[in-house]
Amino acid sequence: MVNAVGVLPLIVILICIALFIVIFVRDERRRMGRPWLVFTLVAMSVTAAAFLIPQNMLLVDRIGRGFAITLGLAVLLIAFGTVLIRDVTGRTPRIWLGAGLTWLVILILAALTAPEIHIGEANWLLRLQSAPDAAGLVAFAGILVAGIMLPGAAFYGYYHSKLPEITNRALLWLALAVIALCGSVLIISGQTLMMPAGLLALLLSVSGAVHAQTTHRAFDLRASLHGFLRTLLLVSVTAALIFAAVMVAEDLGLLRDPQSGTLVLLLSLVAATLYIPIRQVLDGLLQRILGSTIVDPTAAARKYSQQISKTLELKQLADTVSQTLEDAMKVRRSRLLLVNKFEKGDEVVTLRLPNDAGENGREMRFQLGRNSPILRRWLVERTPVTQFDMEFNPAFKATDTIELDVLRALDMSAFAPIMVDDVLIGVLACGAKRDGTPFYPRDLDLLATMADQTGIALRNARLVADLRQLNTEMQVLNRGLEATKEQMEKLDDVKTDFITIASHELRTPLAQIRGYSDLVDTLNEQGMIDPDHVSGMVDNIRKATQRMEELITAMLDVSQLDVKAMDLRFTQASVESILRMSIEPLADAARQRKLSLSARGLRGLPVIEADMQRLVQAFRNVIVNAIKFTPDGGRIDITAETILGEDDSDNDRIRVKIADTGVGIDKNDLELIFRKFYRVSDPNLHSTGMYKFMGAGPGLGLTIAKGVIEGHGGKVWVESPGHDMEKCPGSTFYIELPLKPSDAARHVMTFGGASTLSDLPETMSTEMTLVHSHRDET
Repeated sequence: MVNAVGVLPLIVILICIALFIVIFVRDERRRMGRPWLVFTLVAMSVTAAAFLIPQNMLLVDRIGRGFAITLGLAVLLIAFGTVLIRDVTGRTPRIWLGAGLTWLVILILAALTAPEIHIGEANWLLRLQSAPDAAGLVAFAGILVAGIMLPGAAFYGYYHSKLPEITNRALLWLALAVIALCGSVLIISGQTLMMPAGLLALLLSVSGAVHAQTTHRAFDLRASLHGFLRTLLLVSVTAALIFAAVMVAEDLGLLRDPQSGTLVLLLSLVAATLYIPIRQVLDGLLQRILGSTIVDPTAAARKYSQQISKTLELKQLADTVSQTLEDAMKVRRSRLLLVNKFEKGDEVVTLRLPNDAGENGREMRFQLGRNSPILRRWLVERTPVTQFDMEFNPAFKATDTIELDVLRALDMSAFAPIMVDDVLIGVLACGAKRDGTPFYPRDLDLLATMADQTGIALRNARLVADLRQLNTEMQVLNRGLEATKEQMEKLDDVKTDFITIASHELRTPLAQIRGYSDLVDTLNEQGMIDPDHVSGMVDNIRKATQRMEELITAMLDVSQLDVKAMDLRFTQASVESILRMSIEPLADAARQRKLSLSARGLRGLPVIEADMQRLVQAFRNVIVNAIKFTPDGGRIDITAETILGEDDSDNDRIRVKIADTGVGIDKNDLELIFRKFYRVSDPNLHSTGMYKFMGAGPGLGLTIAKGVIEGHGGKVWVESPGHDMEKCPGSTFYIELPLKPSDAARHVMTFGGASTLSDLPETMSTEMTLVHSHRDET
């Protein structure tokens, strides 16, 4: 036994050296703390070397072999626990290290100050209560604390892990921690037979730690346990049947009778016949007890293919794929990820979840870079990738953290590419298995087979979806063409109307000019020229030419607006001044039509920066429009107010409202009336007077008004219940102007000074009705 005890530490040291080599050769998990793993092997080697110290040899004062082994064991437990906690939690265990160093210091001080040290002596644990040993108590207390913390950390990792592979690692660490703690108790027991067993237990736990740290997929403890129990059960059943058959043959005396071979053969056949159903029943019972499931890949693939081949709707296919896949592979969840058109030269591939909508109501989308290891695995090897491999396999260490976070948020365990004609069109994603076991190679092979089967169905569904989308777009285009056709017809009518209107507008003043010119010429030839008659004819000629000039000017203004060539000269101006100047020339026309034209609420409005001449033109055009379409005796009210900006970046605005009691505007024409040459009625039915009810015009006034107002950074719109010649529901025009023009406004030059109320004639009041109703004109 002495020789065995002396050889075993040497074997342990040699194994530790071999494990050193394994660590540096298979350096797959450097980031998980290789230095601590190396330190654990050093502590293991030192602990084994302490066994080589002679039993009665003292190293320092009273410190001998027993305390040296205990001290090495303490360092080993601290290093082993650090590796365990780092692997389970992913963080450096500062509390554990602090407690461990404190334990070491107290243990050393207790050994140096104690009169006697009994650690390692035979039966010292049994005498610890009757003969307390300070160093022994500290050592035993530390092992007890480690016995609580290390399994607790392993349980923490087990219950907080989302991936079955991580759960399996936590179970492995739990088993290794229990083995290490049992080995520690056996070593410090002082029993000659138990100490080598404890050393072997420690070697087993340290070897397991090296295995867990040098491979990303650790030993599957649950699968091995299930396999062991299944094999043990089957062997037990087989042995029981054979034993029962032998006992029956012995009781019947068949084994001693050389002529009873036929009966023995018959008995063997009966035992074999019973063996098969008993084995199947016990196997199923064991799987149910252990919670494991075995999937028949052939049946699962056949069922999956039958279900998805019936669907051509993309959304329905996604639902069918998820439901069938969950049933076939016994997983908790699954998803079908669609890939947007991905060409070989594209830098990224975009994946989307067709049935999910984010906070903004859009489909959830994410991207994988062209150089992503995940995408390369899908495109080159065409094999599934597990979430565990993405996070822990060194082959995927170059994966972008954003990609990992997005895929992790899907809460899936495996992803299989869907390829058709060497093109990635989708990804089949599976969640965790219902029995909590990881995805084994056979599961990934089945998932890859199902992904291949999904390819054809997905391509057909996408073709159908694309066809329907194309049909929808064609319908939209057709509707657009119809609308465009209607607009073109309206524009054609508008042009025809404009020719009619323009010719009419021009012919009338031209006829007047020609008629009066001929009359003057005739009177001159006859010597009958009367200065009063000539003055009247000249005045009429002047009005006709003025009307022609207004028409030509309006057409020039519209042409400038078309090419955005109208220059605006900005200066400070009062809205009240602009409105008064717009209204003043219209007072006589309103009085003749017995219209009540009033402007109220203009006092106190802030000064704006504007092209005063152009704004006067714009407001006058809008007011003239109201006069034309308001019956005699009607009312036109003009009001204004200040609209404050919502924040500091939003400019304050002036809103002017021009409301009339006219015939109103049809809802379909509310936008069209601002188009050039547009007329809401047949121009042949209009009179030729400029201010008469339903008077004729070229249809350019509102177009110019809109262009000028928008050139100031403002906007104009109209509201009306509808068009009715009898009820006259009226219309309301709204004009908003910013106090300061936007950067997009065209600046040519800036004039100093402000146009204020002092520029107006003294006879104009700031708060009055300019034209009274017809009742006051009697």
